[in-house]
Amino acid sequence: MHEFPLVLFTLLMQGAVGFTLMLCLTAGQLPRTGNATLVTFPAVLGTALAGGLGLLASTLHLGYPLNAFNALRHLSSSWLSREIALAGVFMALLGLGVLLTMTKRRMPWPLLWLAALAGMADIVAMASIYCHASVATWQHVNTWAMFLGSVVLIGAAVMQLRLALRPTGNTQANLRLERRLTLLALAMVLIRLLIQPAYYHFLAHVAVPVTFPLPSLAAFDASAGLRLMGWCCSVGGAMVLVLNMTRTQGPRASQVGGSLLILAGELLLRLAFFSIAA
Repeated sequence: MHEFPLVLFTLLMQGAVGFTLMLCLTAGQLPRTGNATLVTFPAVLGTALAGGLGLLASTLHLGYPLNAFNALRHLSSSWLSREIALAGVFMALLGLGVLLTMTKRRMPWPLLWLAALAGMADIVAMASIYCHASVATWQHVNTWAMFLGSVVLIGAAVMQLRLALRPTGNTQANLRLERRLTLLALAMVLIRLLIQPAYYHFLAHVAVPVTFPLPSLAAFDASAGLRLMGWCCSVGGAMVLVLNMTRTQGPRASQVGGSLLILAGELLLRLAFFSIAA
């Protein structure tokens, strides 16, 4: 699929923003002493690398990548220009946070919060690009729900994996945080599902311009199986994490499995989102 670079770009950027946001929101909920800290230099560095790979993937979609700089000339009128600028601000703040962490041996929390806010603004601009595009299947609030939802779901899932694979010494604090992350993921999955009836009603009555060259509605129907698998992974992952909440000690395979299912669901749903050509 020729849109696969956009799949990588959107998911990696939303994941980087989501994990940065989760780092900020969970900063004070676990003890941060010695090697047992939840927020460590590798976590922030990995987030910055994911965002960088996302930006690199976005250039693969361009016929001539250097033309991306020309888009910055239209900040007042173009959502694409705003998205590029905000992505640059997010990555610059995140990169500065990495450097300060390396030099000062402490996490610059105000800077990380600014990066998270810039990242959220970037995702808003990113969703606006597609909502204002001429593709019928994108022109709905569902696009906002999918993009902003990915920030929450990918961020929460990656944080769950981090807790499972590298827990701190405080088991009860780990469990409390895991349950909050699970409830957050479950709420986002339910919100997305509640939007689907209105979305399908919109598609049933949308008027498609005859000049648009891609049969987006036909492609939407053709990708029904892919979307179904994505929703099954997303809902199934949330349910596995809910069941995992009943445990009382130590990380289990269900925490890892549920998180991986959510991540797989995000990939499948994004592939379906960009399947606009039959």
